[in-house]
Amino acid sequence: MRVAVAGARGFVGAAITQALGAVAVPVSRENYEEVRRSGPFDVLINAACPSRRYWARHNPADDHRETVVKTRAFLREWEWDRFVQISSISARTQPDTPYGAHRAEAEELCAGNLVVRLGPMYGTAYVKGVLMDMIGNRPVYTAGESRQSFAPVEWCGRWVATHLEAKGLWEVGARTTITLREIRDAVGSRSTFDSDRIDDQFPLVTTPEADWPVAADVVGWLSARCGAGGG
Repeated sequence: MRVAVAGARGFVGAAITQALGAVAVPVSRENYEEVRRSGPFDVLINAACPSRRYWARHNPADDHRETVVKTRAFLREWEWDRFVQISSISARTQPDTPYGAHRAEAEELCAGNLVVRLGPMYGTAYVKGVLMDMIGNRPVYTAGESRQSFAPVEWCGRWVATHLEAKGLWEVGARTTITLREIRDAVGSRSTFDSDRIDDQFPLVTTPEADWPVAADVVGWLSARCGAGGG
């Protein structure tokens, strides 16, 4: 089996590549054409869509190109038997933003294939986002009551790697939620919540699997990062 992973150097793509092991064929900007010509592939995973919500808001045209246009290119220009689109729960929760709207538009292109909406994640390579803001005691521009389903990115990578035969839309993350305020208070961060906007980010599943992670585990991970000075 050959599984091409676009965005293999990214936060999620690297976790998927590691979980796949020897069958993974990493795809980057540098080797894009070389790998494309080496097809066909049993599976093509698109984990290359950018995950920068703030950047997308200020650069909507660029985000559309990197998300929608490039997804269309993978679907049309590559040879594959199965296709997996790595998306975001923001496609459902933030349809009024460029980030959410573009991810939803890219999902529509992938009808009939596997679309995986991931929630908030953390892991060794985590370098930007609300958790890093808390480590740096910087303001968080969303409401502290926002409920989120933080899950280890390594677990998310393994989930994708073991569900390549699936089809349809899946929302994946922790089976519980924790509020941003609870995280901040638990680790002793001095961050303030400078917005009343609720940013709930968790999977809509009736019965999450028993082996799905627990969101509160992010507190221990973040405490260790804080204790190491954020390193």
